Amino acid sequence: MTMKRYLHQITVCEAVTIIKKVPPRNSSHLIPVVEAVGHRLAESLYAQYSVPEVPVSAMDGFAIRSTNTINAREQTPVHLREFVRLNTGNVIPKEFDAVVRVEDTLFDGNDPNEITVRKEVNPGANVRETGEDIKKGQLILSAGTVIRPFDVGAIASYGITHVNVSRISVGILPTGAELILPGTRPLPGQVVESNTTMAEAYLLEFGVDVMRYPPVGDNPLLIREALKRLLSENDIAIVSAGSSAGTKDFTASVIADMGELLFHGVAMKPAKPAMFGVVENKPIFGLPGYPLSAQTVLRLFVRELLEEWGWKGPVQDLVQVQLGDSISSDGDVDEFSLHAAARMGNRYVVIPQSRGASVQMTGVRSNVVIHIPQGIDGFEAGDEVTALLTVPREELDQTVLIAGVYDPVLDILAEEAMKVNIRVRTGNFSGLSGLLLLLKNCCHAVCITDDADLVILNDTKVFIRSFSEGGHATLARLVYRAEMEKDPLMQKLFSVMEFIEH
Repeated sequence: MTMKRYLHQITVCEAVTIIKKVPPRNSSHLIPVVEAVGHRLAESLYAQYSVPEVPVSAMDGFAIRSTNTINAREQTPVHLREFVRLNTGNVIPKEFDAVVRVEDTLFDGNDPNEITVRKEVNPGANVRETGEDIKKGQLILSAGTVIRPFDVGAIASYGITHVNVSRISVGILPTGAELILPGTRPLPGQVVESNTTMAEAYLLEFGVDVMRYPPVGDNPLLIREALKRLLSENDIAIVSAGSSAGTKDFTASVIADMGELLFHGVAMKPAKPAMFGVVENKPIFGLPGYPLSAQTVLRLFVRELLEEWGWKGPVQDLVQVQLGDSISSDGDVDEFSLHAAARMGNRYVVIPQSRGASVQMTGVRSNVVIHIPQGIDGFEAGDEVTALLTVPREELDQTVLIAGVYDPVLDILAEEAMKVNIRVRTGNFSGLSGLLLLLKNCCHAVCITDDADLVILNDTKVFIRSFSEGGHATLARLVYRAEMEKDPLMQKLFSVMEFIEH
């Protein structure tokens, strides 16, 4: 029997439109104020009492009657025997209406019952009146506010120990008989279940609650029962794997039986098998099993739903980058390509990474995502395109790009460079393709093993530096343009190399 794969692929835009139509779910729970940082208030907060509740002293000084200081001057001081000594925050007795600071008074001789005031004091001077900070019943924070660390002290000061915060719970269910838990070395045919760990870490950045469930085998009855439990305990469901069109991928049929499958198959790469449905008015996402595909669904679709519901994740920053290599695409899909970027001079450049959806190290080695829209066959080398940053922009200024072949000494270099705040990012190419990037000034250096590749450099002035750990021989050598000798970042990297060699 021939399997039919994704008969009705929709576009990314169509998928987002469908997802955003699902109405938000609103729930909340009461938590201690000290645990509320990063949470959104479900209800507005109002002061339980005025602060201060009675007039108190704003300074260390003496409570006095202001009328007794009229016309007090350096030349005509007044002597007061009716006063009360106060520290900051002490209650002011009702018979007094002002506070004179300690530094504005003098004691006459050894008489502790008299003070001399050389400056006229106005009514209310140095007094914190009732409700100066906040009055009873006054608004502290509105519903929907995300609580900051510095809000916690104020909330507690105004008589509140627990707050009602909005709550969205996301349940994640891994499926597949081949899955084993992290910490166990996989046997042939087994796969470490890591997608849900990654998904939880990503979703926690939105301030939502996340529950991960034990893996379920490739059995529609087991998947159905697990989904029932997950939906009863959460507002959003994510099913990891089981979304392709293989003979054992049952997630789509289970969702369709339990509710409504709104789409299965999106014209994008990676993550073409993405699916989405609604069961019991709760949204369900189907993540493809390949790690980079799962990341794409989280970033494009799950994020859209959470932000539509008011749950904001990390800021998505964009940067203009220059391509060192051309990027091709099928043209009939939206493609999302991972690259490593860094600043070189007054521009940002990128080197490509593996485009295999199963290669998790591509996500680790990259720091930007380039979107090739549907209908475009790709971009040419030298083009400037917009890229989505997956790291803070500042990191690009401290990143060194090394293209070419892989050599273990590069791992040692990367470890030591991090100690001086330099991030080394590599691309695993042939030495020849790396040197082509160097000619275009689109990487800092190239690791080579075959000197014959150097012929393509022609008259380009370069430096070649052999590099090894502790002086041990290595076949790999670093090639870089002559002007890099004066680059401050590369100078720091050279110092690291010298440290490793000795």
